[in-house]
Order: sequence, then C-alpha cells, then structure tokens
Amino acid sequence: MSAPDRRVMGIGSNVVDVIHRVNQIAGPESKTYIVPDETGSVVKEVIGGVTLNHLSWAQLLGVPAGLFGYQGDDRYGIMVRSTMDRHGIDRGHVRVLDGTATGFSVIDVDPEGERAIYMSRGPSATTTPEHIRADFAAAIRGAAVVTTEISQLALDTVCEVLDIARQAGVQTVLDVDVPPDFCVDIAKLGSRAQLDDALALADIIKPAKSAASQLTDAGTPEGQAEALMKRYGARLVAITDGGDGSVATDGQTTLRAPAHTINVVDTTGAGDAFLGGLIAGVYHDCPLEVTANIANACAAACCTIVGAFPVLGQSRADAMRLYGADFPFDMPVEPPPPVDTSGHAGMQVIRQEIAALQVVAELLDPHAMDAAAALVAGTQESGGRTHVTGVGKCRHIGHKIAATLQSTGTVAYFLEPLDATHGDSGQVCAGDVVIGISNSGGTRELLDTLTTVKRNGAKVIGITGGRESDLARLSDVLLHVPVEREADPMGLAPTSSTTCQLAVGDALAVMLARQRGFTADDFGRYHPGGSLGARVTDG
Repeated sequence: MSAPDRRVMGIGSNVVDVIHRVNQIAGPESKTYIVPDETGSVVKEVIGGVTLNHLSWAQLLGVPAGLFGYQGDDRYGIMVRSTMDRHGIDRGHVRVLDGTATGFSVIDVDPEGERAIYMSRGPSATTTPEHIRADFAAAIRGAAVVTTEISQLALDTVCEVLDIARQAGVQTVLDVDVPPDFCVDIAKLGSRAQLDDALALADIIKPAKSAASQLTDAGTPEGQAEALMKRYGARLVAITDGGDGSVATDGQTTLRAPAHTINVVDTTGAGDAFLGGLIAGVYHDCPLEVTANIANACAAACCTIVGAFPVLGQSRADAMRLYGADFPFDMPVEPPPPVDTSGHAGMQVIRQEIAALQVVAELLDPHAMDAAAALVAGTQESGGRTHVTGVGKCRHIGHKIAATLQSTGTVAYFLEPLDATHGDSGQVCAGDVVIGISNSGGTRELLDTLTTVKRNGAKVIGITGGRESDLARLSDVLLHVPVEREADPMGLAPTSSTTCQLAVGDALAVMLARQRGFTADDFGRYHPGGSLGARVTDG
C-alpha cells in the first residue's frame, strides 16, 4: 500500500513524559522514594504520547509521518515541536493554541522497568468532532494512512477522524491503549457503543493486552485477535503480549512472533514502538510475519532506552540488530543526533530561556503584579521614589530595570547594595519603594540592605525564585519568579533566572506607563537623543 507522496498522519496523545525512577511503584496510602540517576538528577523530561510515539518509530523506519491536532504554546509544547522537527515528523497541520497547556504524563519507573503513568491530556481532552471537520479534514483526506488512539481523545472525536478517512478511502489504524472499563467508566471518553463504532471504523486494530482481554471472551491472545477481526471487520489485528512477544492475524494467518531477550531499562512506550514498526511493515507492503517481527524488534529496542521516543543514531540500529538483518525496504538517511557544536549549544540556551519565560508567564501571580504596580504608583503620587537593587548579575538587571522605569515615566534610581549599609541607604526615604532582586532570595548583602531600608520606613518588592526565602519574608509584595534550572551546562551561571527577572521588570514598567497614560510625546521628552528620539520627533 506504499504511497511515497503521501504521509501517515496521526492525531492523539502527544505529550512530555516526566519520568522518575523509584524504588517501587507506590500503591494507595503508601510512599516510595525517587531515586537519582547516575548524574544525580531525579527527573527526566522526554517527548512521548501514544500517537506521537508510534509516528516517531514509523518515521524512523522510512515512513513519512505527520501529526495533526492542537498543542499548547507553553514550554512543553515548544519541546514537543522542537523534537518533531529533529526527527523529521511533519507538523504542518499542528495548530498552536495561545494560553493553552500541552499535555504531559508523570511516569514512575521501578528497578524492573515496570511503571505507573499519570496523564494530563492537554488539548486532546477538548478536541471535538467539530474541530476535526473545521480544521483537520483536509489533512485526513490527503493522507496515505490515518492513525488515532483510545487513550486521550473523546470517542466521538475518534469516530469522526476514522469516518472521514473511511469515506475518503484512507486506511485507518486504531491503537486501543486503555481497556474499555477505563475508557468508559474512569476516563469518561464516551460510551461503550461509541467504542464499538470506533473499532468498526478501523482497518488495523492494535489493542493493548489489557484491552484485548476485555473486548472478547477468548482465553488466548490468538483467540482474542481472531475474535476482534471477526466482530469488527478489521484487515489486521495485532496484540502485544509482554514477554511472550505478540500475536497478529490478517484473517487468513494467525501467528505469534517471539519476544527478544534484552536488558530492560524502561517499558514505557513499547507498545507504541511496536505499532510504529507494524505501520512501517504495512506501509512497505511486507508479509505478515515480517511485519510482526519488525514490530517486535522496535518494541524491544524501545525497552532499552528511557522513555518511548527513539534515540537518533541508536534506536534504528538497535531494532535492526534485534530483527537480525537489514529491514526489507529502503530507508532514507537517518537524521543525525544533535551535535553539540557551539552554535547548537547556543540555540539550546535560547530555547531553555524561552521555556523558562513560558513557565514564569504561566505561574507569576497577576494579582501580585497589580499590587507591585499599585505600590510604586502610590509612592510616586505621594512624592516618593522607587529604588532598584541587587548583587552580582542581579545588580546589572537592577540597573536596566531602573533605567526602563525612568524612561517610561517612573521616578527610579539604582541603590548600590554594598554601599547602602555604609551610609548610602540615606538615598531612600520613608515611604519610598525598594525593589530587591535575588534568584535564591538568600543573598546576604542584599538582605542586609533591605532590612536597613525597611527599618527606615521603605516598602520592599521582592523579585525572587525562592518563595520561602528570607527575601520573600522581607517583602511587602512578592513577585515569585520560579526558574527550575539555569541554561548553562552546570546549571549555575545566572542565565534563565536573570532573563526572567528582566522580563518581570519590563512588565512592571510597562504596566505603570499604561496606567498613567504615558504617551510617545512623554517618551520623547525623556529620550530626545538617538534613533528612538528621532523616531518620536519625526513622527
């Protein structure tokens, strides 16, 4: 069924997997420990999601693949799209929604590689049949194959996707990732009748083992596969069976493909990798046995890495080694793994700082920003002034924030913290406002300065990542600017934190300018020189 000018297009779960290694999977009313990896890290963020996973493995095996659907504009959305680009997965039919959070999964993995998964569905949860008809029908009709899943999308949406494809003569693939009781009773994705409708619209059905056992009364995977084919009229049914391999039937032949003996690292996404290999075999017109063995090899290769997404430069070779030969179809040259050149490393820093800003935009309390602006505005109205202070790199950020406040109509000065406790705190009068900046919130010289000016009657606005820090406790208004990690390889040099502090200072200055009706003419009075002054004067 190969159609080299058309893609395999999928819609469904595309998330960031937040992975913890634990000493055991915690049950109800129990506790467990998160175990650091060899680098000391206790969390690993990788790209995942049922649909995006199987598309990535199919793409790795020479199948042109693309995703359609909605994503958020947050840090996780940026991570997903960046990874898709590196793997060559088309995202021309991905729509990014402003102010929307991308889906993610928290995955706990025990020493044997078994895991527990907690899912936040993101935009998949709110995608409706109307959205499909309005935004994605063309992508479906233009595909060689359309894939979707029973996991996160509502069942009426799944049915709409499959029905449009069926009417257009496009082959359909359905990954039944969760069993019917979870789908209907717990996740509330729809009714059992809608689940049956979705299955009847699928040409290829790949149920998880737990789903297959609930969908039929058959006692073996072979019997389950045959029963599903007979009931729903599919062309191919394949069921993964853990350490016993997999079972597949095309209605004429039912076979079991054996599992591979490997050192299991993480079983997350093994079924998704299996489906990616299955899609590749079908796309390249391979016989059933060859297709099943390719799928098994991909599943096994997936179990040797952390997370479900294939590793460029490794996973294809691992799958071929497990298969025992080259795959029986041509594959394009694999995209190289990211090379840590200076340019690449620099772009990664920019992406990390963008992601940090996204987090701050989501988490910074707008009421706290309003309170900070009100405090500064009230001080200026009563004849007081605003001072900005910080130590180290925060000192430079403070100078810039003070300068931006000045040029946009707020009376502001920089307060040298190292000199303030030696007399220079006299520049701060009772009723003035002092903005103190420290990522940790524990910088001693800054705290000494703020303690002094507060004792002398000033109010303090704290900009810090330390919500429970000494700076937070000293502050009359706290602007909490959380930054999980700096952008340098050591995670030490002030980079992401200072970028976010600067952005918050800019936001405060612009808020104040808008509130007082600051105009271009006002700006020109303060800034007559340079190209900016000329623009205002000429305008």
